[in-house]
Amino acid sequence: MRIILMVNSECNVKCKHCYLPYSGSRDPENTLETVKQLQASGHSVVIAGSETLLNPDYLKAYQQAEQNYLLTNGILLDKGNSLYELLNQHGIEKLTFSIHFGIQKDLKSVPESLVARVVQESKRRGFQTQVTTTITSANYLSIDEICDKSVRYGADIIQFDRLVQIGRGTEMESEALTAEQIAEFFGQIVEVRKKYPKEVLEIKPHGNFGPRPGSKGETLANENSYCPAGRDLVAIDPQNRVYGCPFSMHPNSVIGRYENGRIVRNRELLDGRRDTCITHLLTSS
Repeated sequence: MRIILMVNSECNVKCKHCYLPYSGSRDPENTLETVKQLQASGHSVVIAGSETLLNPDYLKAYQQAEQNYLLTNGILLDKGNSLYELLNQHGIEKLTFSIHFGIQKDLKSVPESLVARVVQESKRRGFQTQVTTTITSANYLSIDEICDKSVRYGADIIQFDRLVQIGRGTEMESEALTAEQIAEFFGQIVEVRKKYPKEVLEIKPHGNFGPRPGSKGETLANENSYCPAGRDLVAIDPQNRVYGCPFSMHPNSVIGRYENGRIVRNRELLDGRRDTCITHLLTSS
């Protein structure tokens, strides 16, 4: 399976929409050993967390996992340049930053100007750059403008994530997208992909929007195979609790534990229904 190893809850910003409800951190050496154990069992491992650069010792685990990308809010990179050298030394080639266009202040996230500055500096230093942006009822009609800004800031890729009502996001019910708004979002994606070729900007909606009509995702949905959560993909928190994916890390959605180098699953969510993103299903059930 693909294992998302969530290593810490510490962050230097408190975003209103953060979907990570767990607390605590793994020791970097324990993280490294856990990666090795999971690899020995045949799994691929992805390191993630809140702001992992708060402890650069985690980079050893990134390197062991052969993970060449890292997600950061950009604050630490903006304060000094020494981290860039460490990232290079540990094989990081791609940096992902969050810019929540149009709603950055509402979400109490990092200022857009700071993140844009770091994206440009990262690009100058030879890193591939990706921007992720959360889509809510307040900005879902601004996809063309968002893509235009991303190109100007120097992003190679933009990924759109649907607001998830998990963690602090449970308090944002009014900002969650309706089915009609998701359909309108997909329509805009079709148009902006005509405007921006992949070599200029790769445009990626996250799977948590659910299947797009007429896509391969719709075929997978009809086969109950759209969402890999708990099947080909799991997430492990610092307390070794296992979940279907990082977007479903709710206390009521634990499906097992990580014990002695093994993932022990003892529960199936929603009787195995996977015809759309599991977060759609969990928040509507």
